[in-house]
Amino acid sequence: MFRRPFDASGKGEILTLLFCVALSITLLILPTDSRIRVADRLGMVLTSPYWNVRNFGEDVIRTRDENAWLRERVSELELMAQTGDRMVRDANRMAGPALDPGFEGELIPCSVVMRQRSRFATMIKIESLVPVDWHPWQPVISNGGYLGRLRTIINANEAWVELLSAPDFALGVEMDRTGLLGVLHPRADRFVLDMVGRDEDIQVGDLVITSGIAEIREGIQDEAAGGLTSRGFPVGTVTHVSSPSDMIFKEIIVEPSARFNYNETVFVVLPYDTGVKQ
Repeated sequence: MFRRPFDASGKGEILTLLFCVALSITLLILPTDSRIRVADRLGMVLTSPYWNVRNFGEDVIRTRDENAWLRERVSELELMAQTGDRMVRDANRMAGPALDPGFEGELIPCSVVMRQRSRFATMIKIESLVPVDWHPWQPVISNGGYLGRLRTIINANEAWVELLSAPDFALGVEMDRTGLLGVLHPRADRFVLDMVGRDEDIQVGDLVITSGIAEIREGIQDEAAGGLTSRGFPVGTVTHVSSPSDMIFKEIIVEPSARFNYNETVFVVLPYDTGVKQ
């Protein structure tokens, strides 16, 4: 024979009904003041868990929504910060290096479109957005300092630049602190400063700048087209000084200010009477 299944839900409902009836009768029997206090306590016991759970759920949902909004806001701020940093970098690249107050000339920004990827690269190809009346031997600088000089003009917008690191490059320089003159040129994997007497005052950390007096270069010098490199462009910093007993000149090593393996924007220095073509 089949037994009738146990109906737990039905009996639970009956028990709940009996409990509610007994509770109602008990409340009716109690005095009014006691009835109010008991009803208030029962209300707290029976409804507090429900309201606590409900409030907790609402807090969780609200916190989740606030976190989502904060994540969106943080993403927006990060994008704004990245945009600002990029604008600052672009402005710094196009602003050019700080120049002496007496500088007379014009800086033409150009993009580097081809380079040799090594620490001691010798040539880079540059391009100007506008036609330029440039000529060989005109100096080229970067934000760091003196970079090199124009060597071959391709057209009014493109040219090749011979870097300071080229083997046959020699540049007349000056010690910013003392005014002493010398000749800077690359030797193997470093830059050396020659023609400075062994008894002269040279210290590690001294700034080396272009002298604007003399340059050593091949070919015919066309002073009207390019002239000498202006005085005052940073070239490098002295990193080593020694006075060998068997030499009449000091042995000086200079760390260049400009980078030769990476440049995005460089500046061609032109006299005011040349510059951008109209």
